Formats: sequence, C-alpha cells, structure tokens
Amino acid sequence: MGLLLQPITSDDDFKELIECEWTAYETPYNGFKEIYCPTLGTGPNGREESMKECRERQLADHKSDSTSHWFKAVDSDSGQIVGGAQWNVYPENPYANGIDHIEATWWPEGEGRRFASMGMDQWFGPRGKRMNKPHVSHRRRGAGSLLLKWGMQKADELDLDTFIEAAQPGIPLYSSHGFREVEEYWIDPKVENPSDEWKQLKEKIPPIPWMFMWRPKQGRYEEGKTVPP
Repeated sequence: MGLLLQPITSDDDFKELIECEWTAYETPYNGFKEIYCPTLGTGPNGREESMKECRERQLADHKSDSTSHWFKAVDSDSGQIVGGAQWNVYPENPYANGIDHIEATWWPEGEGRRFASMGMDQWFGPRGKRMNKPHVSHRRRGAGSLLLKWGMQKADELDLDTFIEAAQPGIPLYSSHGFREVEEYWIDPKVENPSDEWKQLKEKIPPIPWMFMWRPKQGRYEEGKTVPP
C-alpha cells in the first residue's frame, strides 16, 4: 500500500477532502477549526450542515483564486483521500500594502463574528510582516512529505522563498524539510470588558499557538549570511 500525490480537479473531491480536514482539526482538537469552520447548528444535522458550508466556501475561494493549488494524498489501493494541502504561488509580493481586515462572514453577526474576525486577523498577521518578497505560501492539511513535495519543487523551479503557517504538531516535519522557525504567534482574541458570550467563546476556543516558518530559495541557508524574513 502506497500513497499518490494528485491535484484536486473536481468538486466531488472537495467533499472527501474537507471531511479529512475536519478530522485532522478535531483529532487532536485545534480551536482554529471553530474560528474558520464553526459548528453553529445544534440539531442532529448541525455538524453536516456546517461542514457543507465550509466546503462550499473553500471551494468557491479556490476557484476564484488563480494562485490556489490544492493537492490530495490518495491511498493507492482504496483511492481514499488521506490528506490534502493547499499551495498558493505568488510570483510577486501580494502583501506589499499589508493585510486587509478579514471579516468572518460565515459567522452570524454578533460577538461570534467579532471573535472569529479578530482571530483571522491574528492568524494572517505574520504574512504582512514576514512575506515581504515573492514566495510560495503553504497551508498544511496533514499529509506529510508527499504534500510538501509539489510546493517545494515549484518554489525551487521559480527560485522563490517558501512560507508555512504551522500548527505545533507539524513543526518537526517542516523542520526536517529545511523550514526554519521564524516567529511563534498566537490566535487569542481579546477585548476589554468581555461579554458572557465572549467568555464562553474563550472557554471553547482557548489560545492557539502557531509557528511561522520559512524555507529560503533552493533550501539554501548559510548562518550569518542568509537574511531571514
């Protein structure tokens, strides 16, 4: 039994892909899932309905973004998707003017949307500070070295730096492929005089640590010579 790397080419693939994504975020639990893909319904179909909204939103974002490239890791025997990754390829700096505010419109208006919007701004924040050169940006979806392969090869082909927003469990994997730790940051929305609803959200979604990581062009790093972002 082996794994195959394949591009996502159909809408049907996204259904299985997002199911895999949710499983990865739920086991072990990562609160970012509740910011980006919250389960808002309370009935027996609440999780399914929320997953459908999340899938349709990510698919629409992918189709509208020419820089987006989604890949799947597939079990060669069963054909099952066991992981996925999104690579965004930017020949020129997309953040020259900083990061725009991200409004979490997938949350209903109110404290939940305010909380999630602040969390999204915190998650994207290091891009504006660190991605100050043409680069390839990778968002991990948990399929290991196989899913890193395409993006690293594309970055080397274009002679670009590569960046990753890494959840803590992924840091050893990325480090083994030449990515270096640049900045630890946290998703931890805070306000003065928080409401009871805000406090409940903080209990459900405690502070989430992330590591901003970087691989220099061609994976070449010389201590004292190569300048980190």
